[in-house]
Amino acid sequence: MMTEVRAARIRDELHRRIAILAEGRGQYSPRQLVEAVDAIRAFAADSGFAAVSCIAAKLESALARDIAGPTLLCYLDAIDDAVKLEPMRGSAQQSLLASVALRVGM
Repeated sequence: MMTEVRAARIRDELHRRIAILAEGRGQYSPRQLVEAVDAIRAFAADSGFAAVSCIAAKLESALARDIAGPTLLCYLDAIDDAVKLEPMRGSAQQSLLASVALRVGM
């Protein structure tokens, strides 16, 4: 079982990574961007933050389709929102993923 202290540390680390990525987005090559998102996805998955991992995986797929900057920011905002809610129950996760799909047109 995850303690609140551990969950808070994971949230802080994910927020930090997302902020760095959002702030420097114009400085990354497409490959670096994918690698940074993959690192967020893997860390979230390893930490039990399933919704964050799922949205990051969808962002990776979108990056393969060469998405535009505003869409990237929308995904990063959605990932950051998911971080605030994690860990969450399955039904809440499905609701969040549905709202993300509406935001980014998945």
